[in-house]
Amino acid sequence: MVRMINWVQCSKVNLNTFKSRDGRKESQDESHLMDDNLASTLKQGTQKTMSAFIDYPVKGLKGDVNSNFYEFLTMGTVPYLLGSAMFMLVFNVLNLGKFLGEKDAKATSRLGKKMALGVALYGVFKSFAKGLVTKPIKLATGVNIDMPYQNKVCNLPKGTGEDAKIEVQWQQRKVFDSKEFFRKDLLKREYYDKVAKKLGLGENLNDSISETTPIIQSIVATSNAAKIISSYCWAAVGVALAMQNPWDNFFDAVSSRKRYMPNADENSSKIVGRLKNFMNNTCNLTKEFGKASFNSAKELWTGNSYSKGVMKHAGKTLVSLASLVTVGLVGNSIISAKNMAKNNNQKTIDKTKESMVI
Repeated sequence: MVRMINWVQCSKVNLNTFKSRDGRKESQDESHLMDDNLASTLKQGTQKTMSAFIDYPVKGLKGDVNSNFYEFLTMGTVPYLLGSAMFMLVFNVLNLGKFLGEKDAKATSRLGKKMALGVALYGVFKSFAKGLVTKPIKLATGVNIDMPYQNKVCNLPKGTGEDAKIEVQWQQRKVFDSKEFFRKDLLKREYYDKVAKKLGLGENLNDSISETTPIIQSIVATSNAAKIISSYCWAAVGVALAMQNPWDNFFDAVSSRKRYMPNADENSSKIVGRLKNFMNNTCNLTKEFGKASFNSAKELWTGNSYSKGVMKHAGKTLVSLASLVTVGLVGNSIISAKNMAKNNNQKTIDKTKESMVI
């Protein structure tokens, strides 16, 4: 009840008096959609990650009354990132292989670098797989389950009376975070009309919102399941790719890259020399990375020279499985949505005419 009252108070107070947690005055914008592009994705990811490490833990440890479940879930990225960093640290920075023999130390170092690369490719392929699911479904149905928006939250006031300070906090969310209660208020009527047309429900419907909502909810449910399953399948492909032998050539190129050694009589040309050396190294390492990526993908598919039997086809099987799972789950989401729309069209009610809902 107290929180409901404060929300009412928040709606009546001049928003120009609100301040965000970093002290900046917020605009009078309410919760609003963001452009669905890479820039918005990076912005949301950066803000959520920084808040998960800096802001939310401090609030929780202080027992802040405005700590909430959204912040708790967002902090789930902290152990994942710290665990990945620790995994890389043990093998590469601490260099535990130095306590072994020379041959074993070299093998341990190469394995550690591949593991670090595997952690990176795990995240890259997992993100890549989500696009493999959401993009085709968006093209076929018009529904993008990753549609971003900024959610404005009016926190509980600190203090009483005229001294009360109400802070506005912005959360980075997705319109379809909830299947049952997605943010319909942020979507215009034109959006539902477009979805209805894509699904084959027709045009100029009397109530496209009611017609499309159950189908949109079904798409959200099946798409989220497809995205989760598919992303882990492709993440496994990323880890397997990082374990291939051609990466050793890239690691050797990194270790043997040319260092800039200025002459004793160089003064003003030091900066130019360092920049030129940096550009040359970047160009060479980029080429080596491209070669290693291509050759590793080839080796993953065909198997290396010393693998036999089942292991010879393990990589090919893994890639094929990830592809089939993705195609199958995406197809299931699209087909089930189209079937729901088809069943709706078999109704005897003329949806272009007004009707009274009882």
